[in-house]
This record gives sequence, structure tokens and C-alpha cells, in this order.
Amino acid sequence: MNEPVRLTEIDVIGDGRAAGHAYGEAVRHLVRDHHGLIVEGLAARGMPVSEARRHALAVREATAPFAPDLAAEVDGVGEGAGLTAADAWILQLRAELTGWGTAVPECSSLALVGPGRPAGPLAAQNADLPPAYGSLFVVLRRRPSRAPALITVTPAGQLGHHGMNAAGVTVFGNFLRAAGWGIGVPRYLLTRIALAKTSRRRAADAVGAVPRSGPRNLLIADPEGALDIETTPSAVGRLKPVDGVLIHTNHFVSDISAHERAPSAWLRNSRARLARLGDLLSAAGPTAGVAEVATILADRAGAPDALCHHAADAPDVDIATVISTIADIGARRLHVCAGPPDTGVYTVYPLQES
Repeated sequence: MNEPVRLTEIDVIGDGRAAGHAYGEAVRHLVRDHHGLIVEGLAARGMPVSEARRHALAVREATAPFAPDLAAEVDGVGEGAGLTAADAWILQLRAELTGWGTAVPECSSLALVGPGRPAGPLAAQNADLPPAYGSLFVVLRRRPSRAPALITVTPAGQLGHHGMNAAGVTVFGNFLRAAGWGIGVPRYLLTRIALAKTSRRRAADAVGAVPRSGPRNLLIADPEGALDIETTPSAVGRLKPVDGVLIHTNHFVSDISAHERAPSAWLRNSRARLARLGDLLSAAGPTAGVAEVATILADRAGAPDALCHHAADAPDVDIATVISTIADIGARRLHVCAGPPDTGVYTVYPLQES
């Protein structure tokens, strides 16, 4: 069996620019590596970094009125890492800059909730991204003064990718393709906006209330249940668990599905993963715990349309499962596997360090 990989852990107290500075300084080399990876990708698509910076600062201007503490925190990340504020904002963007029209299917999410579950509420996700992102993930614990403490597993320099807060609110995100991309709160910051709230419903309402840069799916769970919101810049659709199970991949399935713009190959992939996820969870039944969910996330059936994706499955799309995370909501801890879960080992990260 492979040895577990322990990600770099950072614990940051406070708010705004000072908190961002501490974060950026703590993992300066990884933040700069992340920035270099994005800039390299932009150059390959013909976008100079100067243009990316202009776009990023426009995103900052749109975000600051709705999330001033988060905007200042991003600025501080750049300062701490020896980058400009614009460069730090570039880190909060990906498809907004690299080309949402060329993005490929990525990420499968689930939640298991309800009073009949002996293992308690769980939520989980396989995060599928370009393999180069795998070496950039860190575990960031944040203790802001005006919101619950949180833990997020995220590429260095981003304020959050997915995670959980002290109230048990847990957030996972999936890419969606729709028209209408523009200037607004970037998709990754929606995770932090949701994690500032103390219930899944308040988290969903907070995300729905801000101007958004592009489509994003968020699966949000808490100790009492789960919901899923499919969002575009102009619409929000909601999904509820069925028999205590809530699942999502990378296509619209709510009442706003008319916004779907994914090509047929993407839809085939996403629908295959969604169906497989549902079948496996149904077979696992209401007693499924962390071990059973880990086995499901490692499933390779149907590759290249598998839940656990290897880069070799489809070399032309440059995607792999780089992080697999299971949130034990009752225990307030994350089980995280760095790399495809069929070949890796999960490491436990409690929200509060002992």
C-alpha cells in the first residue's frame, strides 16, 4: 500500500489583508508556482499577463462591494507572496481566463444525510483538474473574527476550493458550462462566501445574492441535511436529496437546465459518472461510512468516463483526479487523498488541530 501524502498545512487567524499576507508568505513558493502555471497556460492561449491582470482587477472591483474582507484577503496573499494584487486575483480565476469554452468535465460530488445514517452526515468529492495542480494543494485553516473557523483544501493562493466550517457547513464545487460569463464574484470565492454562514440554507442564499462571474455548481451540506445549487450569472436552480442521497457531476439537472451548453462528449461523460455514482451509493445503502465512500470514489468502471480519472485515460484533455476529499461532518474533519484515490491513501485533517 502507498504511504499517505500529507499536504502542507497553514493556520491563519484574523481578517482581510493581514490574514492574506500571512497565508501568502507561509506558502510563498507554492503561490508563485501556481501563478507561473496559470501565466504559462494563458501564454499558450495567446493572452499576455498584462491582459489577465486587467481582467483580474475588474473582477476585484466587482467583488469588493459584496465581500470586502475577502477582497482584502486576496490582496494580502499577493503581498505576502511577493506578487502584485492583480497577480493574486489571477489565482482566484481559472476558466474565466484560460477559456471556459475549452474546459473539460471535472469533479464528482455527493452527500449522504438523514436521521437513519449510523455514520452520520457525509459529503465528498473527487476534484478533477490538470495534473500539474496536484502538487499545489494545501490545507488552509482559517479563523476569521467575524465568521466561523474553517478548513479548506485548495491550490496555494486561492482563498478556498472546497471545505468545511465549525458549524458543519460543508461545500464542494463542480464546473458547469453555460453562456453569459462576465465580470463578477469569481467562482472559487463562492466557496468562502458559503463557508462564512452557519447553515446550508444561509450559505446557498448568500451565494445567490452576489453577482457571479460564471456558472458554478455548489453542493452544500450541514449536520441537518444537504442541498445543491446550480448557478449561472443570472439564475439559480436547487436540488434536494432523494432518500438521503444527493449527487452531482458536470451538467445541469435542475429546473434551469435550459442553460446547458456542454458538448455531447462532455454530457456523455458527466451523465455516465452521475449514473455510476447513484448506482454505487444505492448498493452501499444507508450504512455507508467513510470507508465505503472512499471505495466508491476510487471506482474506475467505464474509464475514460470513470469517477476516478487518470491522466492516461484521455491524454488529450489533460485531466486527472488530483484530490479526493471526504467530509465527516459530525466529527468536523476531512479525509483527503492526494492523487487518484484508487492508488492513494487518505489522511485525516481535523478542522481544529489538537
